[in-house]
Amino acid sequence: MANMYNITPLSYQPSTNMDWFTKAVFGGRLIENGKIDVVTGVKESTMLNLINLENSLLQADKRDCDWTPDQIFKLSEKEVKIKTYKINLEQCIDELEQKRINVMLKPGAKNTELPDSLEEATMAMLAAELSSEIETKIFSGDSSVNAYDFDGAVKVLTESTEAVKIAAVALTKANIIGEIEKVYTAIPEDVLGKGLENDSVKIYMAYETLQKVRMALASVSNQVVAAAFTAEGEEVRYLGIEIVPVKGLKAKTIIAADMSNFLLATDLLSDTEEIRLGQFAAPHDHKVFIDGRLRLGFVIPFEDEVIFYN
Repeated sequence: MANMYNITPLSYQPSTNMDWFTKAVFGGRLIENGKIDVVTGVKESTMLNLINLENSLLQADKRDCDWTPDQIFKLSEKEVKIKTYKINLEQCIDELEQKRINVMLKPGAKNTELPDSLEEATMAMLAAELSSEIETKIFSGDSSVNAYDFDGAVKVLTESTEAVKIAAVALTKANIIGEIEKVYTAIPEDVLGKGLENDSVKIYMAYETLQKVRMALASVSNQVVAAAFTAEGEEVRYLGIEIVPVKGLKAKTIIAADMSNFLLATDLLSDTEEIRLGQFAAPHDHKVFIDGRLRLGFVIPFEDEVIFYN
């Protein structure tokens, strides 16, 4: 007997999901698993005033009554440019139901359980897609290509005069380990120390690049090289630093940064961040609509602490 789903909750009076965007943003793989930080309550483009330490606190006291003050703080006054995005969709209810069935039966999806109701299932699928699109924009967003997009990490670092840059070569199974060592070696000592202590420094690369790493490790015979890497399940680390595969990076691009220095800015405290799902009035009541708006932006406060292999 075919499965029947109650679609009566879908009415011409749209239902509003105030926390849907919060779940979509914070439920994404990067953010939920602590691979990037989020700043909430940012309603429009603004300056983020952040502070960090540099130099040493202790000085040699020569007992000569000299006063030699040092400036130990560095300030970041980077502007985060907020862009507003919208979701405008409509779909035949029968097609949505078929899409739900396809997702449920897709190979490898045994750990994903969509709720039974069509409305909840639809919103769950959309949340997963939104999380994926946000991840891509974090790294590949480019306002010069699309004026309505925010600039992602690659655009920001390409234009940066402060980031530590390493010229890239075509990455292969034979050279990938050596190139990762270059990136690791270039990480500033204070960033590395803090990052290892807090597990906050990450090496970001494309999925296909991580695949080359796995292939290289599978064929390596040098025990010293092999010992530098650890792999548990899906997680790969190089000398304690997690290698994070992301969408939006090209195969020749690697970025190393403390995740607290990669900030996704969003509102999530405003009525702007809501999404509505409803059913059209007759004779179009065989269709549902989905609409919503979301504010997003991205900023790297301290570009001099980021390694950009590109």
